[in-house]
Amino acid sequence: MNKKIIQRISLLILLFVLPVAYPVNDVHAQDVRVTIRMDKVRMEQVMNEIERQTKYLFGSADNVDVNRIVTVQVVDRPLREALDAMLRGTNISYMVQGSNIVLKNRRSEADANRPVTVSGIVRDVAGNPVVGAAVVVKGTTIGVSTDIEGRFALQVPPPASQAVLEINYLGYEPTDVRVGSVTHFDITLKEDSQQISDVLVVGYTPMRKSDFTGSVASVKSSELTTTTPTMAQALAGKVAGVEVRQASGAPGEGVQIRVRGVNSLSAGSDPLYVVDGYPASEDVYINPGDIESIDILKDAASAAIYGSRGASGVVLITTKRGKEGERAKISYDFSYGIQQLERKVDLLDANQFRDLYIASRNDSYRRKATAAGIAWSPNDDNSIRSAKGFSLADVGIHPMFYDFTTRTPVEQQYNTDWQDEVFGNAGMMRHNISVTGGSKAIRYMASIGYMDQDGIIAPSNHNRINARLNLDAQITKHFSASLSYSMFDVKNKVVQAEGRMINDGVIQSTLMYLPNLPAYEENGDYARSAMIRMKTDWGLNFPENPLVIANELDISEKASRHNLNFNLVYEPLPDLKISARLGQQWYNYRYFYYRPMSIGRNSSPAYSSELAAYNIARSSSTYDIDRLGEFTASYKKQLGSHRFDALVGYTLQRKTYDRLGVEATGFADDRIHEVTAHGPKDSDISLYETRKAAWSMMSYLARLNYSFDDRYTVTGTFRADGSSRFGVNNRWGYFPSVSAGWTLSNEPFLKDALENIATVRIRASWGKSGNNDIGNYSSIAGISTGSYAFGTTAVSTSRLGGFADSELGWETTTQTNIGLDLGFFNSRLNVIANYYNSISTDILYNAPISAISGFTSSTTNMTDAKIRNRGFDLQIDARLLTGKVKWNVSTNISINRNKVVNLGGLDDILSTSERSVQSHITKEGYPIGSFYGYKAVGIMSELDYKNALKDREVYLANGSKFPAGYTLQGPAVPSYALDDLSYGNTIWKDVSGDGVIDTNDKTILGNAYPDFTGGFSTSLSWSGFDLGASFTYSYGGEVINFQDYYLFNMEGSSNQYAIAADRYVSDMNPGRNNVPVATRISVTNQSLKLSSYYVEDASYFRCSNITLGYTLPKRLLRKIGIESCRVYVSGDNLFTITDYRGYNPEVSYKSSNLMPGFDWGCYPLSRIYSVGLNLTF
Repeated sequence: MNKKIIQRISLLILLFVLPVAYPVNDVHAQDVRVTIRMDKVRMEQVMNEIERQTKYLFGSADNVDVNRIVTVQVVDRPLREALDAMLRGTNISYMVQGSNIVLKNRRSEADANRPVTVSGIVRDVAGNPVVGAAVVVKGTTIGVSTDIEGRFALQVPPPASQAVLEINYLGYEPTDVRVGSVTHFDITLKEDSQQISDVLVVGYTPMRKSDFTGSVASVKSSELTTTTPTMAQALAGKVAGVEVRQASGAPGEGVQIRVRGVNSLSAGSDPLYVVDGYPASEDVYINPGDIESIDILKDAASAAIYGSRGASGVVLITTKRGKEGERAKISYDFSYGIQQLERKVDLLDANQFRDLYIASRNDSYRRKATAAGIAWSPNDDNSIRSAKGFSLADVGIHPMFYDFTTRTPVEQQYNTDWQDEVFGNAGMMRHNISVTGGSKAIRYMASIGYMDQDGIIAPSNHNRINARLNLDAQITKHFSASLSYSMFDVKNKVVQAEGRMINDGVIQSTLMYLPNLPAYEENGDYARSAMIRMKTDWGLNFPENPLVIANELDISEKASRHNLNFNLVYEPLPDLKISARLGQQWYNYRYFYYRPMSIGRNSSPAYSSELAAYNIARSSSTYDIDRLGEFTASYKKQLGSHRFDALVGYTLQRKTYDRLGVEATGFADDRIHEVTAHGPKDSDISLYETRKAAWSMMSYLARLNYSFDDRYTVTGTFRADGSSRFGVNNRWGYFPSVSAGWTLSNEPFLKDALENIATVRIRASWGKSGNNDIGNYSSIAGISTGSYAFGTTAVSTSRLGGFADSELGWETTTQTNIGLDLGFFNSRLNVIANYYNSISTDILYNAPISAISGFTSSTTNMTDAKIRNRGFDLQIDARLLTGKVKWNVSTNISINRNKVVNLGGLDDILSTSERSVQSHITKEGYPIGSFYGYKAVGIMSELDYKNALKDREVYLANGSKFPAGYTLQGPAVPSYALDDLSYGNTIWKDVSGDGVIDTNDKTILGNAYPDFTGGFSTSLSWSGFDLGASFTYSYGGEVINFQDYYLFNMEGSSNQYAIAADRYVSDMNPGRNNVPVATRISVTNQSLKLSSYYVEDASYFRCSNITLGYTLPKRLLRKIGIESCRVYVSGDNLFTITDYRGYNPEVSYKSSNLMPGFDWGCYPLSRIYSVGLNLTF
């Protein structure tokens, strides 16, 4: 059948149903162009000509006079102009329905003077609804936003036929649609590649992404997981080149972010956070629902505009704001989650520990008796062992474990799983409500949030209130203003999870406490100090019952932060903007601590008088103020294919610190946990960590960007920072950068071939940034107070507090970045790759100095020292399905290699962590803070032991050394004392080859830096359902599990890892062949403080989040006034696959860059199951 005939039949059907159907305006008609030169002809002739030149056919819905005389003169103009010309001066209107143009007579004058309600739907080119598009009646403040189905409805004031609808949405070309006589519209928005590029706000002013030639990673709000306790946790695994470590699972705890590695020894390596243009020195509590986007500047060229604080990257957080023409929209979000311990540590049970304990005491008895030449038997009871002169703390067996009369182990009364006792399920609840809207004059966004998170260790808790207000006002044509206010108020009930058990570390106490002991007395009270009471007589370690520490050590925190940020913009010319930003931030923090007499310590059980010295209360108050002034001028100009973008500015920032702390003792009892209840002596009250400090910074900045024809881009920046932290001669640091980009796919010789297939862009950059995170007064010698003896009298005096380098200056980092951006199939597949090389120099370090100065060290610049970070990161994003079923996939991988190139004349830097152990070494050719200790290579067999005894004879006969050229018969050992030497001991690698294991045999055992890290995420939606999942991984990093100091020492003095049950007993029963014999004595041969036993593989694969949601159909919600409703279930940290024996392979107990990857008992991560609701009104 002829195509024209089909169209005619369709038109007849349309005309038949028109009285009961909505007319629809096809905005594609605006793309059709015609040429008509007709003077004084019948309208029907013009209609025929239009039908000839286009695909459209005319029809009439009522008696339209098509014989009237009209004149139309248009040359290559849009079809609508020809139609307007044809119908000018008539009472006829038209509408476009598909490929048909329908004419009808206009309404009466009375009808024309009434408001008209129009409605419609806004879609993208793929036919998907555009949610949140602003539909405004042009020239008025009347407007609405499209709903979740892309629909809108609004009332148009008279005369409606002359009204024009403006449709705007970020990333799409603005569209105008004339109302005419149409009351329902089907509007399609086209993507605006230039506007999409304009959403990147970096370095004080917006930049087109096509003009940005540095390395940036962007995360949209829709990609953030809103069920995580903090915003930063939602970034894990989502950004290439950025490592997000969840080191602690304490309620409300943040994360550690490292952008392209660690570039300093002692200065900070945390990135700079900039929230809505306000630079902050630390992460802040922000509701994930308030965030519009997060952009992370990774290379020095990008961050150089931020100068001194951009050396470790910049995290730009942009919060949501109201949109012009958006009606008031109220959103409410609710979630409730249950948290539980994500993974347990595998420990011995009660009977396994009993057997280890008996074996360790008998082995100690054997060693001591053999060394003394005394007969022994494992059946000798405690009285016999004691009578032979041995301490029962070393060789005695407590009667709760062994019955010497029957010569059998005692069946244990208790088998307490202390992890089950300490860790429990905990609730987490979150509410957030926000209001957004705006007109041409003012736009607004306000939100308030509440969160209450219990910890999996009771009674820890995090209670937080957030509020935010963003206002934007167009005061005049040339003058606009914006205001941002945010605040949080936090109350924390703290459980001291980390640290050594003697210092009330709950985690270590939990893991060490014997499963053979009860958690509670028969009366329901905690069973206190059982191991402490066995310390002296039976040689057990001395943790307190962890339930007592967690519940009765009283620690709480209160914190609040208020941030007010006011920005004024004057635009005297269309391309020139002059801005002034004034801001201030107030921070209050209060800390309370009380240690009651009910918690035992060391060898002093609960309530004993010896605990009075530890019965302490502390209270401190901190008040910080940060003030900011930024003054900038920006100019943008497009001249044909040439585009210029210039920025100059001047900034001032000053921060003051005020802290007062008080410590009290001498309490009469534990009823009042306040410093005010201190004892009567003057010495019962004293100051505690009191300080006043301030720092200031003044900066000048400039940036010039030039682009030609969207093909070539060059950007140069310069910033000068003056910091009060440095010496008067070195306060100013200068930080330039230059970068260039080439969009190869826009070249004429490739553009046609690659159009809609691929985009190719090459980037290169070089930049320099600085680091001044060293404390406020390192360049100034302080005064300390003290006393000296004058005869028999102590005289108070003041003295020099330290040796200061008055020439202290900036630590600087230069970085080169080469990048490649690829897009395929209209950006359905995007690939971003970067290679970088970063060198830090003038390293800030508290270096050793000659003792003749009176001091041992001083903070200075190690001018010859160099630290290098070199690596590669890759991000791949794909929209696999875009129709009714939408499927997106994203993955990234990052590789970074950290290396100390030069240590500025030092041989190495040894860092002491816990128990006076030198655990880390910083050495040329290796990463910062590499692990340092002894290498275990096996277990000494009975034959090895016999040969070692032969070596011992030679060693002692030669004056406790081996003769030159002697070949060892057995393995090298640290000590040839008989009670040290035994089969079942660890064999250590003789690195020096001198036949003796000593400090010369310590070697580098590994490091905390992974070979590569990355993440994978996917999202799928269909018919209202949505499913999202994200995963993170790390491979090749290691951790010093210093918990092994107690949990893998094989002494039987506290509980051990479960692998201790598979230990060496004899050559016939060697166990795993890498677990030494159980012995109570901390022999030199066995406990060399830190060894490869402590270093564990920290590789892991983690399911970060899985969320399943359902959005209810719109038709069900309209009746009750709800715009959208989504319900969901979610799981966070659902599982972690790792070989690490501890709780969390991402642990980092030490904050120092010199001691990474150190586990000394940190709050474990929790698995979270959540349900949630998102409502929009």
